Amino acid sequence: MPRSATLAAILTAATVAFAPAASAQLNIFGLSAPKTPVALTEKLNTPVATELLTTLARASHLGLDFRAKPDAAGLKAIPGSRLTTDGKPGLLYVGADFCPYCAGERWGVMLTLLRFGKLSGLRYMLSTADDVYPNTPTVTFEHATYQSPYLDFQVVETADRAEQPLMTPSPSQMKIMSTFDAPPYKKFIEPIPFVYLDGKYELGQLLVMPKLLEGNSWQQVANRLANPKSALFRSVMPRVNLLTAAICHRDGGKPVDVCTAPGVVAANRVLIKG
Repeated sequence: MPRSATLAAILTAATVAFAPAASAQLNIFGLSAPKTPVALTEKLNTPVATELLTTLARASHLGLDFRAKPDAAGLKAIPGSRLTTDGKPGLLYVGADFCPYCAGERWGVMLTLLRFGKLSGLRYMLSTADDVYPNTPTVTFEHATYQSPYLDFQVVETADRAEQPLMTPSPSQMKIMSTFDAPPYKKFIEPIPFVYLDGKYELGQLLVMPKLLEGNSWQQVANRLANPKSALFRSVMPRVNLLTAAICHRDGGKPVDVCTAPGVVAANRVLIKG
């Protein structure tokens, strides 16, 4: 389905913002953009392996015990509207398959979601080969389903890897984006990735920087996230714990084993209570 004019303008702004960096990186030595290896292309949009999900679930659990305090600026308190009417807080993710920053963000979103429910329908994806951090390993949420008694997950993948329209935000989602993805809540319009928690919080920094995933396969990323000694684990988990603490704050502290875990308790101490 076509994107609305407003969203198209936002995504155009994002492409323009990313393009200078990409051009500088790729053309400064007269090099052409990197290509995507055939072996990787063949996996795109195929269901992720059970091993990958199992490793991510283990990583998510291990991160609960990581007590490093996150940067409080990672989540901004905002005066927004709730996403759901069934009593559960709602988490909204807006991104696009081509976007390298979205590619990194999804790993952190998955780690968070797995603490509150069951995530399925994930498919292998890479960011575009024509931007910064080309071919960043990730998944697409286009076909994702989420089952949780605690949290509702709303997802909009606005474009595919070729930057063609994919999913269209609802009018209420568009209103949320146009309000909180712009000044005064953001200094600059930074359309995607966009993560919004139930009208009370908006992510102020990326959960996972795509640069940290360079040169890794999908399973290698998961393995590093499940290794408490890895730099990736130590960078990502405080931010995931902060988002987890915010969800716990919104859902009444459930499930108890997640919301009282040492890492989440440490994050809760710096969480701005919205």
